[in-house]
Amino acid sequence: MPALRPPVTLILRWLLSVGVLVAVALVLRGRFADVAETGVPWPSPAALLMTVAAFLAANEVLVRAWLLLVAIGHGHLDRALGRWVWAKSQVARYAVGMAQVASRALVARQHGLKPSTGALTTLLEVVWFACITGTMALATVGWWLEGTGLGWAAWFAVLPGIVIALAVVAPRAFIDGAAFASRLPGLNRVGKLARAKDLDVAHHETATLTLLFITAAVLRLAGFVALYAGVGGELSVDTVLRVTGAFALGHLIGAVAVFAPGGLGPREGVTAVVLAPILGGGPVLMLVGATRLLELLSELLYGGFARVVHGYPGTDPVGNLSYHDMQQ
Repeated sequence: MPALRPPVTLILRWLLSVGVLVAVALVLRGRFADVAETGVPWPSPAALLMTVAAFLAANEVLVRAWLLLVAIGHGHLDRALGRWVWAKSQVARYAVGMAQVASRALVARQHGLKPSTGALTTLLEVVWFACITGTMALATVGWWLEGTGLGWAAWFAVLPGIVIALAVVAPRAFIDGAAFASRLPGLNRVGKLARAKDLDVAHHETATLTLLFITAAVLRLAGFVALYAGVGGELSVDTVLRVTGAFALGHLIGAVAVFAPGGLGPREGVTAVVLAPILGGGPVLMLVGATRLLELLSELLYGGFARVVHGYPGTDPVGNLSYHDMQQ
C-alpha cells in the first residue's frame, strides 16, 4: 500500500481530531440535558471546585503511572510531552469504546514511541485502574449490596482482587493475561497493537504502579464524595462506604462495558441503582450526570494545562526520562 502524502495525512489527522471533539461535544450536551431535567439545583461552587481539583489531581497521577509504564517498556517521553500525549488521546474513548488505546498508540508513535508500547501501556492503565475500583467495590459490598439487586456484580467484583494479587506476585503472568484479554471479542480491534513482550515489569515496579493507581482512584472518589455532599447527601461512615461502593462498582462496570464509549450509560446506571435508596431519583441523576460532565471538563482542562502552561515540545518530541529518573 503506497504511503500517504503529508497533506493527506494532515487532513486525516484533523478529521480524526474533529470527530473526537464532536463526540465529546455530544456527550457534554447529553450530560447538560440530563442534569437540567433533574430539577435539582446545582451543587455549590465549592463542591464543584473540589470535584474538579480532585479529578485534575487524579489525571496527573494517572499520567505519572503511564509514564512509568512507558519507561519500564524502554520508551522515552519527558513529563511535559507525556501529559500532552495522555490528554490528547484520553478523550478519544468517547468516540468509540476503548479508543484511547489505539489513539495513544498512534499519538505516541508521532513522538518516537513504538505503537505496541503505547497500546500495551494504555491497556494496562485501564485494566489496573479497573481492578483497583473492583477491589474497592468488593471491600464495601456489605454497605451497598442490600436492596440493589446487584448480587451478580458482587460476585463479579471478586475477579479484580485476584488480578491485582497476580500483578504483584507474578507480573509477567499479569501482563500476558492483559495482552490475551485484549484479543477477546470487543477488544480485538485494539488488542492486535499490544504485544506483551514489549513490557516486563518487576515486582517492586508493580507495587509502585499499584500505589499510583490506588492514589488516582482515591482522588477521584474524593471528588465524587464532594459532589455527593453537594447534592444533599448525608455524610456518615455508613453512607460514605456506600458511596465508595457505588463509585467503585460503577467504574468497574463502565470499564468492562467496552461496547459503551467511555463506559457511558452502564457506569451511571449502576451508580444510580446503588445510591437511589439514600439520595432519591432527582439528586442521584444530578450526581451521576454532573460527575461525568465534570470529569470531561477536567480532562479538557488538563489538556489545556499540558498544552499551554507546560508548553508543547514541538519538534523535539523525545525526552530522556528513564525509569530511574522517575523514581527520584
